[in-house]
Amino acid sequence: MSKPKLSIIIASCVGKPFINRCLESLEKQIANEEIECIVTDRAGGKVADGIEKDFPWVKLVRRPQGESVPDLRRAGIEEAQADYVAIIEEHCVAREDWIATILRLIQEPVAAIGGVVEDANYERLMDWAVYFTEYNSYMPPTTRGKVEDVCAANCVYRRDLLLKYLPEAGSGYWEAGLNHRLKEAGETFISEPELVVYHTGPFGLSYYLHQRYLFSRAFAGTRREHVSTAFRAAYLLLAPFLIPLLWARTASRVFAKRQHVGKFLQVTPHLIPITATYVFGECVGFIAGKGDSLSKIE
Repeated sequence: MSKPKLSIIIASCVGKPFINRCLESLEKQIANEEIECIVTDRAGGKVADGIEKDFPWVKLVRRPQGESVPDLRRAGIEEAQADYVAIIEEHCVAREDWIATILRLIQEPVAAIGGVVEDANYERLMDWAVYFTEYNSYMPPTTRGKVEDVCAANCVYRRDLLLKYLPEAGSGYWEAGLNHRLKEAGETFISEPELVVYHTGPFGLSYYLHQRYLFSRAFAGTRREHVSTAFRAAYLLLAPFLIPLLWARTASRVFAKRQHVGKFLQVTPHLIPITATYVFGECVGFIAGKGDSLSKIE
């Protein structure tokens, strides 16, 4: 293959059915284009072997077990050959025109492009709860135009800017810091409502609570190094009040979009323990640091 038009990067942690569904959604789109698809896998064993066997068009990069999702994506970015890299989460499937939409959008110079994450018309309330928790800021409808942030599960970046502004390996969740640095440098982000992926399930309650705890502990543990002792003390003191406030913030976004409002209210009994677990994880992160939480997040 000559220089690809686009490099797609997928961090692989959990295996079937997620990574298979994600790759299947891309296979036909890639067939007629010069597209590079890189899967950076930390699961190894049968998962990695299955990807090689079932998807021979994928460039599989085997990574150490326990490597964090941000560092898996970093490895893919370093391996990529195209001028633009697209990142999709393994829990998502791409709409049938996802690649065509990206190729159209990158005809105009832009630092980053963010798409939307739609639901997969879930049958289980728990999967709706995960969707509202993770993607309330990126669910449709959205408007086309300049934005301050893009969704890490469905985004496109100029590769040269990533290589220039990415923080060091092992630094944790780099998307927020990266986007801030790019904006400070005067770069432009755009939102594209037609760049669509669907977030899939299923997720069990105990599994997801553990994942939320790991994520929030890692996030707060990373921030711990950059905030004052007074800030950490204030957070711990106010933590019980954050649970209803975070629920209300999510509710305001869902109500503003006028999408699935009834379903959101229906899953509130699931959202309360999820939100409480998130706050607890941040408390642990601010007190004890991130520990090995990054290596366990899927």
